Amino acid sequence: MSHKPNNLDIKTDLIRSVMASFSSKEFADANFKTFIEKAQKNLELLKDKIGMRKYTEVKDRILKSKDTQKSIEKRREDLLTAASLV
Repeated sequence: MSHKPNNLDIKTDLIRSVMASFSSKEFADANFKTFIEKAQKNLELLKDKIGMRKYTEVKDRILKSKDTQKSIEKRREDLLTAASLV
């Protein structure tokens, strides 16, 4: 069975990454890393379908979420915003 990723897969992985960030390791959690990597991979695969404007906005939000100078809450908010933009 082969599954072709779609927008819902990206949204789901972004939300899962936020939920995984609530572990004691926060953004260093292995599950967080797995989910965010999968979301980014699928985003790259679907960038033509999503459109460059939306792709760029989502990519920027994911990049902002990696800024360790920001509070953990703001970083999670950036990921949730990215999920809602997809």
